[in-house]
Order: sequence, then structure tokens, then C-alpha cells
Amino acid sequence: METCEKNWIDEGSRIQSGLLKIAHRYFVISFGQIIKYGIYPGQIPVLMLLAKREGLSQREISKELNIKPSTVAVSMKRMEKNGLIIRKTDEKDQRIQRIYATDKLRDVQHKIHELVLKNEDIMMEGFTESEICLMSRFFDQIYENLEKVPEPDMKDLKRKRGGVRP
Repeated sequence: METCEKNWIDEGSRIQSGLLKIAHRYFVISFGQIIKYGIYPGQIPVLMLLAKREGLSQREISKELNIKPSTVAVSMKRMEKNGLIIRKTDEKDQRIQRIYATDKLRDVQHKIHELVLKNEDIMMEGFTESEICLMSRFFDQIYENLEKVPEPDMKDLKRKRGGVRP
């Protein structure tokens, strides 16, 4: 019977190495495809959030995505300049600006969604439907298991390294 066991010092973690290679390749390809729409990698979470819920403030977006307010501000400025979002003053509180997707952003969201589906079809070529379902279950289990690993305290890392960003 063939074994998958390797010396991790010599070979590295096969699973971790494989996941990192796949993730890196997928993101390089995906980001290269979407940049032509005026969307940058850091804006993807904002784009996804606005597809679900419009009318959020920058503060709400920052809190929801766990991103620094200054980072959200830069993304919003860039997205507004590219005609992807518009800001409207809150009717109840004139100090708050609400963020809304433009028709251009909705069109981009649709095109990106089509790209994602096409990329996934290509990525899953050669796999049966049952293998894809099993792989999906494995990914869910891996994610659930990773939830058990304690996250580092980022404040401690920043102090030790002089400003490491999460």
C-alpha cells in the first residue's frame, strides 16, 4: 500500500504546500483578469459586501470586513473615481455618507461572477461530480478545523515587529 507520509523537514507540508500553490496561482490569474475592470485585489471584499448590502457607511464597511478605516477610505476614493460607487448623504444624519453601487459596478460584478464560474469549470476539469463534492466537504472540514487554531494577537505582533499588518 502506498503511503503519503514524507519527512516534513525535507519535503515541507504536502497539504499546506499544495494549498498555497493553488491559492497563489488562482489569485494571480483572477486578479490579472479583474484589474481590467478597475477593481484591485483589496477591493474584492468591498465589492462582495456591496453586492449583498448597499447603503453602508465607510465605518460599517470597515467594521463588517475588519479592515482599517483608512484602508476603506482609500478604496472608496479609488472606486468612486472609477465610477464604481456613489456616496449619498444619510437622510437622518447629514454627517454620514452612505455607499451605493453604480450600474457600472453592477455590470462589473456580473462579469466577475461569470469569470469566477468559468475559472472554476476549468479548474475542476477531470474531476467527477462526486469528487468535487468530496473535495468541497474536505475544504469545509479543513476550515472548521482551522477555526480551532488560536489566532495570534496582532497587537503583540505589531509591537514585536514594528507594524506587521494582518
